[in-house]
Amino acid sequence: MKIYVATKWENRSEANRVMALLRSAGHHITYDWTVWEQESTEQALADLSGVLNADCLIVLAEQDLPYKGTYVELGAALAAGLTIYLVGDGLDACLFSKHPDVQKLSLVQVFADIQQRATLVGRETSLMSA
Repeated sequence: MKIYVATKWENRSEANRVMALLRSAGHHITYDWTVWEQESTEQALADLSGVLNADCLIVLAEQDLPYKGTYVELGAALAAGLTIYLVGDGLDACLFSKHPDVQKLSLVQVFADIQQRATLVGRETSLMSA
């Protein structure tokens, strides 16, 4: 599957860990925003393109922080009809975290669901063993 992982810049180490697990299971990360500066037009365009080119969005929001860009990524994913996984309670104050297309799950549950979806489309993955 093609996946975009979103979270706050300060949480990029967790995003990197999750992206590494997904890659090791054979999934494609549509854009790794963690390796670039966050204050440029190019970055904004690349982030949005990464979301729009994904099959699903994983939002890591385990802390109550001002996620800013993550809200935009969530909105773009909703508008594009992506599968959206929300991990954590950090976006609970956001109305759109309650949208019916947003699945609030633990990271283990997200990995299991992605594995099941990938299998349904004919791609065996090994997220659970990663």
